Amino acid sequence: MTAYLIKGFYGNLPVILMSVTVILLAGILIYVLVRLHREYDMLDKMLDSAIEGNFQEKRFDEFMLSRLESKLYQFLSSSSLGRKKVEEERGKVEELIANISHQTKTPITTIRLYAGLLEEKDLPEEEHLLARRIAEQNDRMAFLIENLVKMSRLENGIVAVHPVKQDIAVLMESLAGIFEKNEERRILFDPSYRSQEPIIACYDLKWTVEAISNIIENAIKYTDQDGKIKISVIPYQSFTAIEIKDNGIGIAEEEQASVFLRFFRSEKVNDKKGVGLGLYLAREIITKQGGYISLQSEEGKGSCFRVFLSER
Repeated sequence: MTAYLIKGFYGNLPVILMSVTVILLAGILIYVLVRLHREYDMLDKMLDSAIEGNFQEKRFDEFMLSRLESKLYQFLSSSSLGRKKVEEERGKVEELIANISHQTKTPITTIRLYAGLLEEKDLPEEEHLLARRIAEQNDRMAFLIENLVKMSRLENGIVAVHPVKQDIAVLMESLAGIFEKNEERRILFDPSYRSQEPIIACYDLKWTVEAISNIIENAIKYTDQDGKIKISVIPYQSFTAIEIKDNGIGIAEEEQASVFLRFFRSEKVNDKKGVGLGLYLAREIITKQGGYISLQSEEGKGSCFRVFLSER
C-alpha cells in the first residue's frame, strides 16, 4: 500500500510541480500588479501636487520606493524649490519696479514745476530757451521711465494680458476717442467696420489700445502735417487685422527687421523725439495675446503696419 502511494505520488509529481509553479506565478503576478498599482498611485499623487504647486518634501524609506519614484521625488523637490526661488525673485523685481516708479515721480514733477516757473519769469530769451530745454528733457525722462516700467512688468510677467472675445468695434471706438479730436486732419478711421456684421476678435482692450496707440503715435511722428494716416479693420479667416497706413517718410528695407527691437533708433530720425520702445512694447503686448504684427514699407512712400488679433 505504501509503495503504491509512493509510486502514485511520484507519478503525479509533474502535475504537483506544475500546480505549485502556477500558484507561485499567480502570486508573483498579483504582487507585481499590486506593486505597480501602488507605484502608479504614488507617482500620480506626486505629479498632481507638483502641478498644483504644493509639492512638499517628505522622508521616504528608500526600500519602499522604486528607483523611478526616488528620481522623480528628487526632480520634483528641486523643481518646487526652483519655482519658489523664481517667485521670490519676481516679487523682488516687482518691488524694485514699484519703488523706481514711485521714487521718480516726485523729482520729475518738481523739475517740471520749476521749469514752468522759470519760463514765466521775465528772463532773457536765452534763459527762456534753457528752461524749455529742461522741461523737454524732463518730459523725455518721465516718458522713458514710464515705458521702462511697462516693459519690465510685461517681460517679468508681473502684468499679464487677459484677452477675451469681443467686438472689434470696441477697440476702434476707444482708439478713435483718443486720436480723432487731436489729429482729425491727418487721421482717418475707416467706418466700414460699423456697417458690417460684428467682427469678433480675442484681445485685452486696455493693452491692445496701448499697443496700437504706440504704432499710431509712431505714424504721426514720421508723417508730415499735410500727410494722412488711415486706420482700417480687415477680417481674415482666423485673424482680424487692424491696419495703420501712412504716407510718411517710410522705413528703409535694411532697417525694417530692427524697428521692433528694444531701444532701436534709426540714424535718419535722430532729430525726432523718442527712445525706441514704442514698437517694441507693441509687439510684446500683441504677441502675448497670440497675435502678431507685420510691416510693409518703402522709404519715402510711407509704412503699413498690420496688427493681427486672433479669433480664438
